[in-house]
Amino acid sequence: MSGAETLDHTATRSAPSSVFGDLSKRDGLAMRWLVLSFVVASVAIFSRDPSLFTHPQFYAEDGRWYAQAYNLGWLHSLTLPDAGYLHTQQRLAAGLTLGLPLRWVPLPMMVVGLLMQSLPVPILLSSRCRNWATLPLRLAFAAVYVAIPNAAEVHVVLTNSQWHLAFVLALLAFAAAPTTWSGRIFDTGILLLGALSGPFALLLIPLVCVFWWFRRQRWSLVVLGLLTAGTLVQLSIVLQHPRQRFLQPLGATPALFVRLVGGNAFIGTLLGSHWYGMKVPLLWSLTALVLGLTLISYCFRYVSLEVRLFFVYCGAMLAGGLRTPAFESTNLQLWPLLLPIPGQRYWLFPSLVLLFAVLWCAAFAQARVIRFLGLGFALLLCVGIWKDRRVRPLVDVGFRQSAAAFEAAPPGTHVTIPIYPGGNWKMDLVKRPAR
Repeated sequence: MSGAETLDHTATRSAPSSVFGDLSKRDGLAMRWLVLSFVVASVAIFSRDPSLFTHPQFYAEDGRWYAQAYNLGWLHSLTLPDAGYLHTQQRLAAGLTLGLPLRWVPLPMMVVGLLMQSLPVPILLSSRCRNWATLPLRLAFAAVYVAIPNAAEVHVVLTNSQWHLAFVLALLAFAAAPTTWSGRIFDTGILLLGALSGPFALLLIPLVCVFWWFRRQRWSLVVLGLLTAGTLVQLSIVLQHPRQRFLQPLGATPALFVRLVGGNAFIGTLLGSHWYGMKVPLLWSLTALVLGLTLISYCFRYVSLEVRLFFVYCGAMLAGGLRTPAFESTNLQLWPLLLPIPGQRYWLFPSLVLLFAVLWCAAFAQARVIRFLGLGFALLLCVGIWKDRRVRPLVDVGFRQSAAAFEAAPPGTHVTIPIYPGGNWKMDLVKRPAR
């Protein structure tokens, strides 16, 4: 029996067929259902904050991507790093909006963010991810991903859509090889885009090597080559443009780690967005951290190679985020600045690990204590999903009025436009002659 078959058997042998029925015997959904799952996920994500589309405005670096494409030229902007690496996905989306009136520019940016956030769902439910878990469990995980609590910062906005793209990279890297040319072209495009849109490919490369060693899947060598090519480009950018934030003090302590991961990440994932790490007693955060790691460790022992590698990838993402958290110019210690920010992008991947472990342990754990713990966490998760079913709308910073003033200005006029979240966030444009 092959390693893949052995792992699949281990992952599914305890699945209760009376609960899951014939669905548990299927590898994945048919294409028409995958398309429908993508549409349903997009509608569900849209419904959590429709104002992003009915009253669109730039969010943080969204204005930077557009301003550089507008002022400097789209192709030139693609070569500009930010935070030490390229953001090709965001800059491509910004470039596609250059022919629109400024008041309409944020809308297609939000649409791109929405589509990128929905993309993991059909991939996860396809037969290519059959070794991750049974189809019912993947359906549950996809549903929880769409409704994930404590993730407001990565909800739809183009700036942070790269974190969902990083999830897609992991799904494709640890999936069965595509069997059609259209699938190979899709994988190639997404893998290159992801490798050129953040530092994530660097974390995946050694894990893809491990995956190839055990699975001996030839397509993994193609994946490795694409990720390596993108990483080499990213490393060349990092070496040419060192970032001051790598030298900023972290202020890291064990207690802060417990509060950030156990409080903000784990409790926030289960009970919804709140700065739990700062508000609740340290003992609560420590208890959540220990219990969460217990579920994750138990799950890690029994799941397939694909899921184990995904867990390691998520751990590396958390470590990287805590090692070099990105803040606009500040000389303050960085870890204390993370405490009062619920819904942080750095909590997305530890949240995904916890959510998968909770669902898996609640369904498949043979140890009664672990199964009850998983069921208890699953019930708490319902509280978080209900509490965060709607994402708080962005505060209006007067973008419509600023866009109208810019469109009415004569060519050559320098216009400064405020950007959410306000403060030092703004966008400088020099009006070009109409074409």
